[in-house]
Amino acid sequence: MQNVAIIGSGSWGSAIAIYLAGRGHKVKIWSFNEDECNMINNEKKCVFLPKATIPDGVECYTDIEKVIEGTDIIFHVTPSKFTRETILKYKQYVTKQPVIICSKGFESSTLMTLDDVAKEEMPNVTIGVLSGPSHAEEVSLNIPTALVAACEDSSVSDMIVDMFKSETMRMYTSKDVKGVELRRSTKKYNCILCRCMCWT
Repeated sequence: MQNVAIIGSGSWGSAIAIYLAGRGHKVKIWSFNEDECNMINNEKKCVFLPKATIPDGVECYTDIEKVIEGTDIIFHVTPSKFTRETILKYKQYVTKQPVIICSKGFESSTLMTLDDVAKEEMPNVTIGVLSGPSHAEEVSLNIPTALVAACEDSSVSDMIVDMFKSETMRMYTSKDVKGVELRRSTKKYNCILCRCMCWT
């Protein structure tokens, strides 16, 4: 069991929280929106995932320090345009946790990939990425799908695989962080089975 921080309470952040809590991990979500936070905590719902239910093992806070405190891993799941400003809010609280970028896109002002944004702001932190093929709705409802965990430190990607793998989740690893991130951000896939290229 891992203590997990998820930075972002949108559809993908909430889907990861639902899935990992269902696997027995303790999950804390950060939301900038008090109403979304209250909905997750009190109604056990995410406005972006109407068919899913938030498990009891998930707690949501607007206090980002409280979310990161005592965790083993951080999944960063904010829109790309807010990535740097959000990292600036929490980087001082990161100790030894790897930070896994789960957001798509680039920083518009610099055209940097989001892993490079994270590395620039947190040069002493291990950075990885988590990518599809997957959709938030599928993950939140435990529909069979797949993910790729990429990190130059294979122990981190192996840790993510152990956290996610199940009968409904097929996991792959890669050390090609940039390749996985660019493929996620720029490619449109048409595989009739999983809507994405098969990873080998």
